[in-house]
Amino acid sequence: MIKTVKKSQNSNWFMDLLLDETICAGTVAVPREMVRLAGGVNKRLGAKQKYELLLRIAAETPVELEERDEDACGQENRIVFDDVEKPENTGLGWRTDCYVLGKYSAQLQEAGYFNAAIEAVLAEAQMEGRYEETVSYLEGMIGHKEEYYRIDEAAQPILIYKGDPVCYNILTIFAEQLGAALERRGERVLYFDQEEHDPREIIQFKGRHFKAVIGVQSCAFSIKMEDEVHYLHEYIYGPKYNFFLDHPIWGKPHFEHHYPDFHVLVLDQTYADFFRRFYKQDAILFPPAGMETGEDFIERIYDLTFVGTYGGYEMQLQWIREQERPLRFLANRFLLVMRKYPNLTAEAAFSRTLEHYGIELTDEEFVEKMYAVRRVIYGAMHYYRHRVIETILQAGIRLDVFGDSWTHCPLRKYPNLICHPGVTVEEGLHVWRQSRMSLNVMSWHKSGFTERMAGIMMAGAVLVTDNTGYLPGRYDENDMIIFDLEYLEELPGKIKNVLGDEEKRCRMAESGREKTRREHTWDKRAEQFLELLDNR
Repeated sequence: MIKTVKKSQNSNWFMDLLLDETICAGTVAVPREMVRLAGGVNKRLGAKQKYELLLRIAAETPVELEERDEDACGQENRIVFDDVEKPENTGLGWRTDCYVLGKYSAQLQEAGYFNAAIEAVLAEAQMEGRYEETVSYLEGMIGHKEEYYRIDEAAQPILIYKGDPVCYNILTIFAEQLGAALERRGERVLYFDQEEHDPREIIQFKGRHFKAVIGVQSCAFSIKMEDEVHYLHEYIYGPKYNFFLDHPIWGKPHFEHHYPDFHVLVLDQTYADFFRRFYKQDAILFPPAGMETGEDFIERIYDLTFVGTYGGYEMQLQWIREQERPLRFLANRFLLVMRKYPNLTAEAAFSRTLEHYGIELTDEEFVEKMYAVRRVIYGAMHYYRHRVIETILQAGIRLDVFGDSWTHCPLRKYPNLICHPGVTVEEGLHVWRQSRMSLNVMSWHKSGFTERMAGIMMAGAVLVTDNTGYLPGRYDENDMIIFDLEYLEELPGKIKNVLGDEEKRCRMAESGREKTRREHTWDKRAEQFLELLDNR
């Protein structure tokens, strides 16, 4: 027989358990969903984790314990807890008792048991020779001081901002994918949809504590209070993480705030370095993950695909032409350097631009000046996207592309450029499943890794990508085709070599997929994110 937790009409069980922890002594099986909705096991408590979890469950939902046959419990849907403590945590149960008194002090006072509970804890402390230490710790718990919230936040929900419709809704998809993966790991996730609600409604969370607050390229962290001095998220408590998937220069207006426990998650190590140096923000390399369709075998009807837009190089050139003379000269030189040295980061190319003119700037001035010519980065991206694709087409290789941006682009003159209607993110996954290989041209992420790269490999297609500093030690040319923007003439031969050897293509595709499934799924990202929280 085993004790199992079940819903009940007995609303008194919470207070009974609060006053007598021996009620839950022994092995107890708890439904997984009940554990998740309560906030999971609080690992910041050194002892009595089962007891504290059952209190949280009972505080929200009337439950009771029932003796059941162990074989009839359906263990796959339950988590089994016992009374065994780790050796290093032996004797730390009193700290949990103090935390519980602090958390449920109002309920104990209302029931008339608060003073008796305090006396019992202090009497035990006197007997064990730790009276002064216990008094000090208990005061912090009852007064809800910093240590109390450090513990309590670990059992609070994770708040995720979603709803940005940018780029085929990809930011919302990222938020939902990470949230679902966190829920699969037993976390309680709360969403705020910025498309359905006015961002100012985030004020409802003022004063609340969360295990974490997550945004994906979200401007919510920049919302100011009415005094135009303080930020709303100074008063929404818990560690805050904002994914930023572009070069940091694009986020300048949103990263000038500074308040405690704010972190930026980036897909490129050089972006993390930029955030730390120029914005004085903590930044962590944390690239987005790939998604799979879960479909059965699909015939690979395309040799080579590119699921992306053509770009707009001429549009960026026109912008440069329209600028005042000093800025126009600076932007022109910046573009020239980026075109000539395509393996430089944008900030390194801009530094060379300034050196050419003998301009010396402080870090703050550097950011201001680079922000003024940031559109040049798009120009360089689109210039090389055009060159890569034209190099492929000139070699006679068929390339299937998707979306309206290709309809009137200059590359339409090549008969082997096959244009299809646009696709959603989900439809793009299907296209990759139908592809023998698929192209990725980095948006100037010189040490990055993107969801496109992961998605192509997880679909079983061979990834064709320009080199990035993220790859060495993680992937090599047994997993994908890697080319250098400075030596594009080598690319067609690499593609033809793999397309002409299906056995080799399959080996490469499987090797890339195996590595990516191991390291670049959203479940893996959820695991890594929770490790970030644990190691703060």
